[in-house]
Amino acid sequence: MSHYDDEDQAQRLKQWWKDNWKALAAGLILGLSGIVGWDQYKAHQLARGAEAAKMFEDLKTALLADKAEEANSIANKLKTDFAKTPYAAQGLLRIAQHAVEKGRFDEALPPLAWVAANAEDKVLQPLATLRQARVLAQQGKFDEAIQLLDSKLDKSYTTLVQELKGDILLAQGNRKGARESFQKALTASDGAAANRETLQRKIDDLADAA
Repeated sequence: MSHYDDEDQAQRLKQWWKDNWKALAAGLILGLSGIVGWDQYKAHQLARGAEAAKMFEDLKTALLADKAEEANSIANKLKTDFAKTPYAAQGLLRIAQHAVEKGRFDEALPPLAWVAANAEDKVLQPLATLRQARVLAQQGKFDEAIQLLDSKLDKSYTTLVQELKGDILLAQGNRKGARESFQKALTASDGAAANRETLQRKIDDLADAA
């Protein structure tokens, strides 16, 4: 390659840089901005998570001191401002549990309904629905409880649903229906399920209704 060729390539490179340096610089700035923006976003999310975690601990402390009004206030803030964190659902489950323990069943239903509809952890949604049905059964609202179980829960919860339905039917005096539900629960349960013995005992106790 001659000296003239080298000069020609150098001139072309200078011209290319002159024509394109702004676009290259803009791309570099955008790339760096994206990295900085992502880091800032992660830091923001971590800070929010830490704030929600602190509020959840404060909620538990309030419940231990039986300060239901204070705990409810914290739970409402978690629900409103931190719904995307796991602490919102966990906090509302604690509120519901405390209400049930105090026999205030009406107060337990709204937080359970919120978790069933909004929990980020999808595992918590059906469990909240089950707890709703249990609370309704405690209130003697048996038909509402069964309707909720039938409409909201999929087959993966068959064992828990059928056992609860059996308990409700038994409370209504429907011994045959209760036994059938307990049998369905046992059939659907895992071979190593901890409640198999309990289910079998419930079935045996209703042998006269077979």
